[in-house]
Amino acid sequence: MAMQALVSARQAPAVRRSLASGARFLSTRAAIARRGASVRTTVALQAPRHRVAPPTGFARRRCFSDFINDFEEGARLRLAFAAACLPHPDKVAKGGEDAYFASTARRAFAVADGVGGWAENGVDPGEFSRQLLRFSHEVFAESGDASTTVDLRKALHEGMRRLRGTSTQGGTTALLGQLTDNSLCILNLGDSGVMVLRPALRTPPGAGPLLFPRVVFRSSDQTHYFNCPYQLGSSAVPTEEPDIIRVLVRPGDLVVAGTDGVFDNLFDHQVQAIVARHLGNAWRTGASVEPHLQGLATSITKQAQRIGQQEDSKDVITPFALAAHSEGLPFRGGKLDDTTVVVGLVVVDEGSDACDPEKPPPEKADKLPEIHNFIR
Repeated sequence: MAMQALVSARQAPAVRRSLASGARFLSTRAAIARRGASVRTTVALQAPRHRVAPPTGFARRRCFSDFINDFEEGARLRLAFAAACLPHPDKVAKGGEDAYFASTARRAFAVADGVGGWAENGVDPGEFSRQLLRFSHEVFAESGDASTTVDLRKALHEGMRRLRGTSTQGGTTALLGQLTDNSLCILNLGDSGVMVLRPALRTPPGAGPLLFPRVVFRSSDQTHYFNCPYQLGSSAVPTEEPDIIRVLVRPGDLVVAGTDGVFDNLFDHQVQAIVARHLGNAWRTGASVEPHLQGLATSITKQAQRIGQQEDSKDVITPFALAAHSEGLPFRGGKLDDTTVVVGLVVVDEGSDACDPEKPPPEKADKLPEIHNFIR
């Protein structure tokens, strides 16, 4: 099927909602502008006119971020994972259209979003995205020792080649990642997203020092135009080139990878705030962060879907709405969709010795990753 047909099917709901809400948008635009100007004026009056030095005596305060400062260069690193997925309410019975996996042994993860336009032809887009990631994971599992670095482009293309050998129809976006030493390699094709957050010291005026997740890296969407992402498909449409990025990481860094259902509804600063709420106390007290990862992943997906359910709400502004507005579509509100996230915490691998009984055993070629939704 031609790409244009897929794109129109996926874009149509957003366009219809955009036209319906256009009048409301225009009628409230002036009021919003006045309110925005007022807010900007207030902030300008309160903000310092020059850069401010840190509070005096700060250097004498006890350092409480020991897990950050004790990092030894050359130490073996691993990723501690958690994941969560909330299907669109109308797609719960079939498990949604998103796919994901996370492998501690391979230090690898992925998310994919099946292109919903295929559903109008009786195809399950979720089956396509899940099979693609399952075949791509097989490439990791077949690569030998768990420490082997896998070419992510090869893993994606080989997964796609195996998928085309089946009768499965559909299309999907894809995001894959793997940690090697202190380098995180990321492949992104489409409009899923990934952030790398680092606990950073902040000292707000009148308050004590705290750790807040600073954005070290944020991926960019690959789209032909609004709501039309680059994608892999069973049709003969040529595949665009994915982005390949490498980010140097350190213990304490947090990787947040999600499908567009997350990042269409949550701004980056909202993700940062959720992370701070779940991990801030552990950072402050020096407690283990890993036990909080599952709660964090669940909160991100729930909050994204909560905002997505507020479709056509004139009081809700989302990244999806701003993207529509930038292309002349007066869309307001959330975008209800599957919401899927994989979070990975960079930690020192204390069990790096091959004889360590606590070290995750290498995955065999026929073994599934620890975290996945390949099977409904």
